[in-house]
Amino acid sequence: METIMLLLALMGQKLAETLTTPLFLVIYLLLFVLVAWQYKRLEDMSGRLLGMTQRSYLSAALVSTLLGLGGGFLASILLVLVGIDLLSVGIMQLWIAALLLMLINPRFLCFAYAGGLLSLASLATGYPDIDVPQLLALVAILHMAESILILGNGHLHPVPIYVKKSSQVQGGFNLQKFWPLPLVALITVGWMEPNGAGLSMPDWWPLIKGYSPENAQQVYTFIPVLAILGYGEITTTTSPREKVRESALHLFVFSLSLLLLALAGSRWTPVTWLAALFSPLGHEMVIWLGMRAERNRPAYYVNPAQGVMILDVRPGTPAAQAGLRSRDIVLAVNGIPVNRREELINVLKWSWQGISLNILRNGRPLSIRMIRPRAGQVGLIPVPDYNTPRYLAFQEDTIFLAFRRLWRRLKRTS
Repeated sequence: METIMLLLALMGQKLAETLTTPLFLVIYLLLFVLVAWQYKRLEDMSGRLLGMTQRSYLSAALVSTLLGLGGGFLASILLVLVGIDLLSVGIMQLWIAALLLMLINPRFLCFAYAGGLLSLASLATGYPDIDVPQLLALVAILHMAESILILGNGHLHPVPIYVKKSSQVQGGFNLQKFWPLPLVALITVGWMEPNGAGLSMPDWWPLIKGYSPENAQQVYTFIPVLAILGYGEITTTTSPREKVRESALHLFVFSLSLLLLALAGSRWTPVTWLAALFSPLGHEMVIWLGMRAERNRPAYYVNPAQGVMILDVRPGTPAAQAGLRSRDIVLAVNGIPVNRREELINVLKWSWQGISLNILRNGRPLSIRMIRPRAGQVGLIPVPDYNTPRYLAFQEDTIFLAFRRLWRRLKRTS
């Protein structure tokens, strides 16, 4: 235990040194700008759909960047405890494969697909010459860190959107996040001489067994590494918080399963084939489970028979200050019944500054007072009507569905 605590202290020291390096700070600032730009693009897209834009992308990017520091330290601990040597996993080949897959479909820019394909190629042909279990363990640990970040951050700053599914326009949220991760990882620098100085690790380390010569002790050092993780889903059938809990659980189970297969594969070579296949197919299963839930569950943000449901309330606006919430149903404004999105927008637009709202919240009637500003918007985003002109089209996209479509096409032609 003392050895592990000393190792963690050395890792923390190396990470602190890295974070205070001018070059690293410049690169991390550029990543922050990139993340903020991506969030701004999402907000601009939402503004074009809804006619209302909230400028919260800087705070969203700051939260993601700060949480990325914690995620990076957690991933670094796992990388070191498992014993992954970055010189053995073919990082350059991994990035090249991921970028090539992105040209086929942008969502394939993921190490689960690139790592699985590289591993299968290495097992079948011997090229590239990489340690397959270590590569797959690296993929698993990065996804495990991502699942934890999704759970803690995925529901914050959701972007409201209108989505068309099954010929019905529904309200929903785009849950897209990016996290820059500073990591410290191990690389081999040589072999230890007998009675050489250094930190001796316990007998159980590394968890992932390599193929080094017997009785030879490798010497490692820490190096700083930068990674960026991303998450993106659309929810129309549940709240953002419930959606990210579900997604985080699925991704954690996938990553833990892949890590266990990689550890087993480092000891029994036949299991490595199973781990290499599981990397892309298991990740695809995670996506399929999310899309199946969106397809089969009833819509969560649609107008009831009477009144207009609220999709989102912008933070800091009069609606938020009055205590209005997502999925509240507005029945009347200043005594005037409203049953359509446009009716609610127009009544709020032309009302006096003092506004009285009759709403239903979880089936209970409430009366809420709101002050409309002389300039600006009240901050309410209603769910769409059937004739809403602007929306996104929901389309399922998984390898399993592609194979199903191909199978049906072959059956029709045969």
